Amino acid sequence: MQNFNKSLVIPCKEEGENFITILKRFEENIKEDTEVIVILDSKEDSTFEFIKNSDTKARIEINNSQGVASAINHGIKVSNGKYICIAMGDGSDDPTQVEELLMLVERGLSIAVASRYSRGGQFIGNKNLKYLLSKYSGKFLNLFFSLNTKDPTNMFKAYSKDFLEHVGIESDNGFTLGLEMIVKAKLNSYKIGEIPTIWIDRSFGESKFKFKKFLPSYIYWAGRLITRKK
Repeated sequence: MQNFNKSLVIPCKEEGENFITILKRFEENIKEDTEVIVILDSKEDSTFEFIKNSDTKARIEINNSQGVASAINHGIKVSNGKYICIAMGDGSDDPTQVEELLMLVERGLSIAVASRYSRGGQFIGNKNLKYLLSKYSGKFLNLFFSLNTKDPTNMFKAYSKDFLEHVGIESDNGFTLGLEMIVKAKLNSYKIGEIPTIWIDRSFGESKFKFKKFLPSYIYWAGRLITRKK
């Protein structure tokens, strides 16, 4: 059995056949010591059979629960790597940056962020409510706190597994899990860094983002940062 030092965890829900192209892009851009784990809610997910019948080396893990946060948490628990990168299964994240993010946490960061809003980064797609929230929530928090990232809500990040196991995951909303980790790193004096990324909005399928779920969670984690509640 191969020993993996690093893990790429990809939560996926009803992405279907198109996901295979995305998965292959990731596999073409990672090193041999990085495992790929795809998290599905069940074998009934439309993506399951396409992955099973492909020539991918990715490992499928079934998480008997619902939601992105639960899927990521499960992926972290079953991963073998000391360093873990989280990427979405919708094609928005840049596969060529996985190893760069992992290298940064190998060098000593607790979190390495792929930032859409740092110099050189771009958000390509509909400038909708999701865009406004992600951009200006980061601006607001950095106005009062130095987070070392302009994009705290982006899910495309790499982590030290030691850090994740120490702080734990509380979020049940995947789109605020990334913010939770940044807040906990800041409050506990862990190192955060970022690289610019070009994020391209999905060209197929439907976004899983739900504003009504995101906003209360964002307020909660912003409040934790303001009150410095670890």
